[in-house]
Amino acid sequence: MFRLMRNIHLILGQLFFFYAMLFAASSLVFIYRPWLKLPRSEHEQTVRVAAETARTPRALAFELMRNHRLKGELGNIKQEGETIQFMIARPGTRSDVRYSASSGEAKIRTRRDGFLETLVQLHTNHGFWHDFLPANAWSLLSFLGSVGLFLLGATGIYLWFCHHEERVIGFVILGLGLVYSLTTLVLSRTA
Repeated sequence: MFRLMRNIHLILGQLFFFYAMLFAASSLVFIYRPWLKLPRSEHEQTVRVAAETARTPRALAFELMRNHRLKGELGNIKQEGETIQFMIARPGTRSDVRYSASSGEAKIRTRRDGFLETLVQLHTNHGFWHDFLPANAWSLLSFLGSVGLFLLGATGIYLWFCHHEERVIGFVILGLGLVYSLTTLVLSRTA
């Protein structure tokens, strides 16, 4: 049993090392974002859209995705009279669209973030059911990574517990880690 757990532990460690480092780096960027000068570029364009393809916000969004290379998930839909507003977003890119039915023009303001900000957006992406297929793939990878890291920790605790001479120091380190984690969790929720 010890050999099996050791092999599982080693394989999981190698599989999810990059995943864990990606989340560690994005956590640091998330925490120290005010100190960093993260690059961002913005671009505006106006496109003409036929009224028959813009009957609903969703139809307009799919038209823009199909013919104007916008990619992402549709959100923040607002419709007031003849004006439709929404965003199409994916990690690293967000396009805000404002369409006027009377003029038949859609004004698109696209913001592109740098690599580090994109990492933060991947870190905070949640849920499984997205309109944007790569977001679903990332959600599945995140789920598998979380399960893999949990199993890595469980097999590590098992392997440590099998070494009788290291149990006392292991309990101290495990206890301190638990106290630190719970304290951080409580402070992050109350601040």
